[in-house]
Amino acid sequence: MRNIFTAFLLISFMSLQTMEAQRGTQSRKPVSTSIRENFTALSQEHIEKTINLLGINLGQSLADAKKTIENNGGEIIWLASPDPNYVRSTKELQRDTSLDYFEYAVHSIKNPNNKNVRHTPSSREDIVFKITVYPKSAGNLKDPNNLIIYKADTYLGFQPTYHQVTYNNIKNIEYTYADFHAVMKKNNYKLYQHQNARLSYRKNGEKSLDIGNLKAARGTWKGDNIKTAPSYNLTSISAFFPTHKSVQPNINGGEPIIVYKPLSQMIDEYQGSGAFQTYLDYGNSVIVDLIQIESKIDPSIYLLNNLNMYYRNASLMEDAYNGFYNALFKD
Repeated sequence: MRNIFTAFLLISFMSLQTMEAQRGTQSRKPVSTSIRENFTALSQEHIEKTINLLGINLGQSLADAKKTIENNGGEIIWLASPDPNYVRSTKELQRDTSLDYFEYAVHSIKNPNNKNVRHTPSSREDIVFKITVYPKSAGNLKDPNNLIIYKADTYLGFQPTYHQVTYNNIKNIEYTYADFHAVMKKNNYKLYQHQNARLSYRKNGEKSLDIGNLKAARGTWKGDNIKTAPSYNLTSISAFFPTHKSVQPNINGGEPIIVYKPLSQMIDEYQGSGAFQTYLDYGNSVIVDLIQIESKIDPSIYLLNNLNMYYRNASLMEDAYNGFYNALFKD
């Protein structure tokens, strides 16, 4: 069991999934005018709607989320199959190592050509993020009333592509991390922690770090020397819930026996007594992983190139783990 759970934390940030960029691929060959001619800078509204996940909240049912998105002209698309009515057998899901069965793409704009819309945007204006759900109980694993959102990942790209800058002379957008941080603060997020060039925000938190040393290249950033980083660990732990199970040998031979072990117990056994409570005390978090580029106008200023945002809620982790166990592995 210890070896299985160790895998949770060893993978750590390698398991972070990045939404595909909302801009063109940056190869070094000139591209046709039709591809390169337009670039629209992100508006303040676009950024704020992305930060706030278009009104969706973790812990919400997929059914409620669909109402919110569809009432505002968007759509939610299942990522596992073109046919949303296709349901694999429990045995097949038990063997599967892919998470896509429980993943959905949220689009702020409905695209009529659904079969070609996955987790990539249909336009620069289209806000896209990926949500992962867990089943409340066994049964219909496509029933949106039975599925609860327990994590979300999204992406923001602020700069034009290499081609647009190089061949069309489109200027970089003078948008810095400080500008983004101001928007986060406006929306009641406070900077809780920064380590290894990854930032952790909390909604309505009690702490907000000074970002003065984050305006330069990331190599000059100074972490706040907090030994524990619960939001980062939550990201890796939550990646395994749909397929994780505890097994023990079958003394009668045959298939190993699947046994239940609470997530809280596993974490405390591995990280020490009270570790799981630390996660619960931490609560909601938004992990921001960003890349900056040097400004062409003023080399002392670093512009925000793109960033990934990972939304996690510690109080949902055990519910998610239990939901997958009850739906897929419980006899």
